[in-house]
Amino acid sequence: MRKHLSLVTILLSVLVLAGGSLAQSDPRIAAESSFEVTLSVVAGSNDSSQKGELPAALSSVAKQLRSTFGFTNLRLGDTYVGRIGNNGTIAYKSIANIDGNSQSSTPSFLDWQITGLRNAANGANSVFINSFRFGAHVPVIVGQSANSAPIQYENVGLTVDRMTATINSPILIGTVALPKADGGRVFLVLNVSPVVN
Repeated sequence: MRKHLSLVTILLSVLVLAGGSLAQSDPRIAAESSFEVTLSVVAGSNDSSQKGELPAALSSVAKQLRSTFGFTNLRLGDTYVGRIGNNGTIAYKSIANIDGNSQSSTPSFLDWQITGLRNAANGANSVFINSFRFGAHVPVIVGQSANSAPIQYENVGLTVDRMTATINSPILIGTVALPKADGGRVFLVLNVSPVVN
């Protein structure tokens, strides 16, 4: 009986080891890489009442924005974070404070999406994004009455197809002009970081 039991134990051990080595060599079973994407919406203007500070992680982008666009004030409108698998898609819809004005009582509606984010073919330090889309439904004052300011919502946005980004390095994807008298803009800054599973 003991010989039979030890033979079964040996056979099971061999099968488990063989199955484990097959699983390691099968690319369909290998763990996929995942990424954390952070979209920062940075508002820029020359309105001195709208001062704000950007996080230290955005300092290189802030320098680029100040030198290129000449805005005296940059402030963080909002930050959105999501997790995405290799060659995956992330979509986000929300009420938003797109211009960073905390005193605004009229909300904006935000809708952004990244499609086909994957490791780039040129190396482990960058990713390829098949499509990035950002849209917002923002309030616009269309007149003035004695008791209120009539508001109408308009769509603004940006779409970019096929781009690469360096991992752990915030990049400016584009700008969106806001319907404001001071000529303010929002800047879309993306950072992609690998996630350790």
